Amino acid sequence: MTGRPADPAASASTVIVPTVTPQLVLPLLESLAAAGNGFETLVVDNGTGSGELERRVSELDGAELLRLPSNVGYSRAVNAAARRAQGEILVLLNDDSVVDHGYVERIAAALDPRTGVVMAAGVMRDASDPGLIETAGVELDRTLLAFDYLNGEPLRILEGPVADPVGPSGAVAAFWRDAFLEAGGFDEELFAYLEDVDLVLRLRLAGGACRLAPRALGTHQHSATLGPGSRRKDYLSGYGRGYLLRKWSVLTPRRIPGVLLRELAFSAGQIVIDRNLGAASGRLRGLRAEPEREPYPAEALDGSASLFGTMVRRWRRRARIRGRS
Repeated sequence: MTGRPADPAASASTVIVPTVTPQLVLPLLESLAAAGNGFETLVVDNGTGSGELERRVSELDGAELLRLPSNVGYSRAVNAAARRAQGEILVLLNDDSVVDHGYVERIAAALDPRTGVVMAAGVMRDASDPGLIETAGVELDRTLLAFDYLNGEPLRILEGPVADPVGPSGAVAAFWRDAFLEAGGFDEELFAYLEDVDLVLRLRLAGGACRLAPRALGTHQHSATLGPGSRRKDYLSGYGRGYLLRKWSVLTPRRIPGVLLRELAFSAGQIVIDRNLGAASGRLRGLRAEPEREPYPAEALDGSASLFGTMVRRWRRRARIRGRS
């Protein structure tokens, strides 16, 4: 990894917030206004043309609106903002979240490119149950099946020692800008969902590490943008899953049985619960993609999650979400 040695806590940060739902992003802008100062904010209007969004961004110190002519997807929106950013640290936030005071400073302070720490994960509470963690980064199993790290765990777990995640979730992430750009940013073939996993693997294979920032806290409304269980969300997440299986050379004779077990369990479950075929059609489309192939990232998966543990936690989360809808 490269990057000019510096004290990350003292470096300027750029907060990047892509949005296709201006009504969701307004509470986030208010929370950023109260979160501190000294950082730049780039709000990426992904094709909405909202006048209200422009007005509210103009009222926030250090904020700028980057308008795109159409919805080009999360990955392209973030990459465009990253190239324009003035800060050495990129802080990514979803538009359906809010942050506590000091959030930007605390997640930025976790980075230290001098020791290879070029990724940091903050912590998002569950909006429906603020005593629980919604995400504190990403964990992966041996088939690259991703899950939100510490999802469903009580917030008090952060009072003790907690291991670092394999990488940050895109909803609550910080990256050293030079490392992000040198890695190529997000893969723009991934419109949304799992682009964070792909980037994390590339950064880890380049020698980068991630640190958890347990005091960088916010609150996230799970899937508020597209809606939990919507066909569009299921399709995009399914596409990302199939695409990563192909791109990262997961489908070998030794791993195919494990992949099939997971895909049958989760795809069938999504079809039954969400009552649409989005997940299955997305996976098939992703498997037909022709990305530039990467070798299987075994060295990036130390301490990977178990199949049983991941399945139990995923279904518990789905049950909680469905119970609230």
